[in-house]
Amino acid sequence: MEIPKGYKTPTAEKRVSVGVWALYGPMREFVITQIKKPLQNAIERATSLAEIAGELFSAIKKIPALSKENTDFKTTDILLEMRDLFIQYHNNPGRQKLMESVFNLDIFEYDHDGYYAFIQDWAVIYLAMELAKGNYVPRFKKFPEPGCWTGPDIPDIETIRQNMREALN
Repeated sequence: MEIPKGYKTPTAEKRVSVGVWALYGPMREFVITQIKKPLQNAIERATSLAEIAGELFSAIKKIPALSKENTDFKTTDILLEMRDLFIQYHNNPGRQKLMESVFNLDIFEYDHDGYYAFIQDWAVIYLAMELAKGNYVPRFKKFPEPGCWTGPDIPDIETIRQNMREALN
């Protein structure tokens, strides 16, 4: 059997991916009624991020832990790597749980729901094209809050564009 483009090659051990867990059987209704709908309602009625945070944290507690072993797509692996790097570099205890929760919800949605995966893919590709043209220029080269970032600074736009050209060749 040929593996569709974008899917990872199945591993030999039997496992249930997060996508299968969320899309099929009784868990589908659980994901819709206990995770997605309450979070959507909170977002639609909220006037501040603080009003959404409680529902976000509640939703995240209901999502299985995400790993390369229990997700289906190569792009999900990249998102997991990005999340882990971000968590390593981000140094703001007051916002750490919020940032981790946002990443985990995004990765969960990406891996199991094609609707949200398409939207994210479209946005990433749009930004990459604008970046390659030199139209998307990062606002800051250094993190704007001293001490809250231990990772590398953002390179200048020409270095970014050169790295993109090299990656395409």
